[in-house]
Amino acid sequence: MFTHEFHTVDGVEVHYTEWGDEDAPVVVCVHGLSRVGRDFDPLARALSDDYRVLCPDMPGRGLSEWAPDRYDPESLVELLVGFYDDLGLESTRYVGTSMGGQLGIALTAGPLADRVDRLVINDVGPAPADDEEAEEGIDRIIEYLTNPPTFDRFSEMEAYFREVYDTFSDQTDAEWRRLTRTSSRRTDEGTFTPNYDTRIVEPLLTAEPSEDPWALWEAVDVPTLVLRGRDSDILAEATLEEMLERRPETEHLEIECGHAPALNDDRQIGAIRSLFED
Repeated sequence: MFTHEFHTVDGVEVHYTEWGDEDAPVVVCVHGLSRVGRDFDPLARALSDDYRVLCPDMPGRGLSEWAPDRYDPESLVELLVGFYDDLGLESTRYVGTSMGGQLGIALTAGPLADRVDRLVINDVGPAPADDEEAEEGIDRIIEYLTNPPTFDRFSEMEAYFREVYDTFSDQTDAEWRRLTRTSSRRTDEGTFTPNYDTRIVEPLLTAEPSEDPWALWEAVDVPTLVLRGRDSDILAEATLEEMLERRPETEHLEIECGHAPALNDDRQIGAIRSLFED
């Protein structure tokens, strides 16, 4: 139902999965900090009858090239603009989870303002690093990203992911197995470990935004849906309220989970499809 594609963008090889008919309207899905494009398999599968869905791995994640000098937010924005340019994407819907949502705000308010016409932000605000209520969540993520463990067996790797990502919305056993399979790699010693470059963490701690993130949020001028886990430690309820106050036309949906909704059930997918078809 999908193909694996590789494309070199400004010197960096990017892996992405492609779903649906190449002539259909395009949806681009961008994952969270240490995650991969395959996280969007359930959503992409559901949308693929009507849309061409592209789910890239950002550099240093999944099957994309490790490129330590390209892990900061500005470089990722530039890479996604290059991805759009090289693939000739002129009119798209965009779905971004966590880090991917922040990138979506920057892109839709800036260099891709005329090429993104629907925006989905999954469980993140414009500036979580500046949000006191997100400090605990950011610390939690940094802790498990900085020194990833290794396991002799795939089953142990799966058990680890189930524990680390137990804040996600409900997933089936098959979905947990797929998440583990697409998020793991073998080390030189033959053990399993999460499939990302640990150097992706440093830009999260050191990068200074070149523009006011809240000004970027206010500059977004397309129909937008924000999903929030009711118990999220990244997108606080007060932050969502401010997002809605600054852009009252924004749609929102709360899911019974933490960080982040997995975009894998009828309610979540239905809300996204409704935004896209409106």
